[in-house]
Amino acid sequence: MAKNNMMATEEKTRTRRSEEQRIAELEAKIAELKARAEAKKVKKDPSLRHISAALRSIDKALSTIQDAATKSVLSEARTALSACLSLNGVTPKNVLIPRSRASANVDAAALLAYVQEHPGARGETIAAALGTDTKSMRPVMHRLIDDRKVKTKGEARGMQYFLV
Repeated sequence: MAKNNMMATEEKTRTRRSEEQRIAELEAKIAELKARAEAKKVKKDPSLRHISAALRSIDKALSTIQDAATKSVLSEARTALSACLSLNGVTPKNVLIPRSRASANVDAAALLAYVQEHPGARGETIAAALGTDTKSMRPVMHRLIDDRKVKTKGEARGMQYFLV
């Protein structure tokens, strides 16, 4: 019986929040309510609704377009519309624009020179040093391996490259 009473008291003990913690939590709730009220105001304002729709359309166009000149003009227009929305208290969603590869052409001589200077280097390290990515470096490295100029040790991301 005494054991049950001890367990009951252990379960009942809890840490109480301080006044500052409770105030901070309530202030966070107030800020959330204010943000929701602003969002409702934006939904009701037709001009802001049209600007938001234009911003979404530009985002869709940016994700599909290939022409660099058009893409730069659209990104400038997106910046202007985002600024307009932020002036009215709206925070537009940031869109992630995929980055292009750093360099599609990797020089085999530079790759070979780096492996000679840094034996045992991993592909990611080599790519970072040459200012490219591993995907564009891979075909050139395979050619060097096939020509028996470079040998490998390890597998996958742990693969190390050595000069033959």
